[in-house]
Amino acid sequence: MKNGTLRTILVAAAVSGLAAPLSAAPVAAATPAAPATGVSALAYGTYAVVDGIVRSGPTALASIGCTTTFGRTVTGTTAAATVPAVGSVGSTSTSASTSATSASKTSRSTARTGAVNLLGGLVRADAVTAASTANLGATGTYSGGNRSELLGLKIGGQALNASPAPNSAITLRTSTGAALGTVYLNQQTKAFAGNEWRVGTTALRVVITANNSLGLPIGSRIDVGVATTSLSRPVVGLVSGMGYATSANLANGAVASSRTALAYPPCTGGSGQATVATAGVRGVVSTGTTTTSVRSTITATSRKSEVTATVGAPRVLSGLISADTIIAETSVSQSSAGATPVVTDTSRFVGLRITGLPAISSPVKPNTVVTVPGLGRVTLHKVTRTAKSVEVVMVEVVTDRLIGSLPTGSVVRIGYSGTSLL
Repeated sequence: MKNGTLRTILVAAAVSGLAAPLSAAPVAAATPAAPATGVSALAYGTYAVVDGIVRSGPTALASIGCTTTFGRTVTGTTAAATVPAVGSVGSTSTSASTSATSASKTSRSTARTGAVNLLGGLVRADAVTAASTANLGATGTYSGGNRSELLGLKIGGQALNASPAPNSAITLRTSTGAALGTVYLNQQTKAFAGNEWRVGTTALRVVITANNSLGLPIGSRIDVGVATTSLSRPVVGLVSGMGYATSANLANGAVASSRTALAYPPCTGGSGQATVATAGVRGVVSTGTTTTSVRSTITATSRKSEVTATVGAPRVLSGLISADTIIAETSVSQSSAGATPVVTDTSRFVGLRITGLPAISSPVKPNTVVTVPGLGRVTLHKVTRTAKSVEVVMVEVVTDRLIGSLPTGSVVRIGYSGTSLL
């Protein structure tokens, strides 16, 4: 399982000069948009969280999100991969698609993963498939379907049915009979969440619940085969956004370290939160407790997207760059159909310090660029705006040398928040 990517964004701003709302040009004689149906679909093969840090995933991500346009297909693939102490999986293929006819609107997603071998062989399967379908009929009726198939499934050496009952749970034991964790099979959801009809399937989930010789902390989680879909009730418009704590990419854009504490505001209204005890990029960045909070509000006449990523005690290269707290916070709102969007950035540093650059402190101006000896080019409170969106990266580092496993030209981000109206 190699590191994957999901949808995400970062943000932070200086206390001394919070950016004023950005206004678009007035719209003359605007005609309110007719209500539409929002749609999304997502599938990935594996996801592993160990000690609060994402060690793998989402792999082979295929995603369609926050849109009212139907008729799209996205696919993803990855080769076989291994994560130390967790296990290995074979190649993975995924797909996400949307379609619309005069009779129905449909969202579908499927994830297929081969040769699963987890926790030293305690959990095995020859192939794992998860699929979800959300449907809206011409009469306004919402429905959905879930499917899991785990061929050659063995847990603790015991062969099990390839089509487990929905939401099954099995105690996982070691060869000595000691309890190690819980294996959840064919997890299914099918319900309205706020303004969205959501259908989701997780074929296999393992949660560690006891101390063990594998070195996996209690609470570690491994997911295999995840497929989710959604359709909204009629909406005037959608919102989007993303927040996370840290990430790293190679110069060619390949993911070197997945986004941590990642969360997205629901595109048709709702809230959520992602919290991790520690986050970071191995050998380069470490943090304390980090929380990303997201919220979206959509009514018949208005909409708003809000993302706040609060990064505690970030440290780059053992304190070359440090802060007490980084708060990346953005929002975009529209009071009525056709009204001018209001774009805000209230991000800030608390206790910002850079070794060798005493003039740099918390009230740094947006888009400040400095060169930090031994590290590379650093942009502080990087802001990108449009009439309907804002994206902020509190700290962005482009390395000028080999640092840990990151080659020259790698891009490291700390504190990301982005919001937009679609």
